[in-house]
Amino acid sequence: MQKKLAKPVYPRVRALERGLELISALSELGWATPSELAHHTGIHRTTIYRLLDTLVQNKYMHMRPSDGRYSLTKRFSEIAAGIRDEDWVAQVVSPHLGNLLYQIQWPSDFATFTEGRLIIKESTHRFSPMSIHRKMIGKPRPLINSALGIAFLSAVSDDSRTKILSLAKLAGDESINLSEQESLTKSIQFTRARGYSESSGGTQHNISAIAKPICWRNRVLGAINIMFFRQALSPIKAAELYLEALNECVHNIEIELDEMPLDLYAGWIRRRK
Repeated sequence: MQKKLAKPVYPRVRALERGLELISALSELGWATPSELAHHTGIHRTTIYRLLDTLVQNKYMHMRPSDGRYSLTKRFSEIAAGIRDEDWVAQVVSPHLGNLLYQIQWPSDFATFTEGRLIIKESTHRFSPMSIHRKMIGKPRPLINSALGIAFLSAVSDDSRTKILSLAKLAGDESINLSEQESLTKSIQFTRARGYSESSGGTQHNISAIAKPICWRNRVLGAINIMFFRQALSPIKAAELYLEALNECVHNIEIELDEMPLDLYAGWIRRRK
């Protein structure tokens, strides 16, 4: 039986759709006349003039007086500059986390290392029936005590890891003790050999997690976890039950990311295997 699509909550704003069509057409055509835009989009020329006038008044378009042609202004470059690569990555990750939640029911987080902290950028806690948390996006996680942190550190190069730990220490991550490198090195080596990281009570005494890094070509972008109650599962048992699903989730994300036009400097340098 074919599943019915959910009815939209709000009606579509046709004027906005036409404005977006016009912007898309100008990005493709470059300088263009209203007649050319009307022919390209199929929008009535009277509507084209109204849309152009509104966009010009709001400084999103410029009209060249010499020939009456229109072009996009630098405001679009400013808007695009405000979208960081990690925002694109979070958009890619989100539906895959939703699919993982559908399979296992336990919640997951995606975190990136930015501005000296490991920050959760996407989460399914608010949707999971097996979570006591609702607001996780934007919360920091300790690099050393969390499965997310160890998974992330296990994938980066040694030079990148040194820089990351120094930055995190300066940013106030209390989990970091630069004099205890031997213990961290063992955790990283164990994670690399096993293929995933784990923590038990590292962020909260009643919570455990397993995690894997997310990579894009030669860069490490972040990590994804699966969280569960310590009384319900051990990390080893969770891996037996859910590691295959987590591996598939990561694999699918990395395949999709491979097609993304991310900057070559996105993320942290990946270690050579």
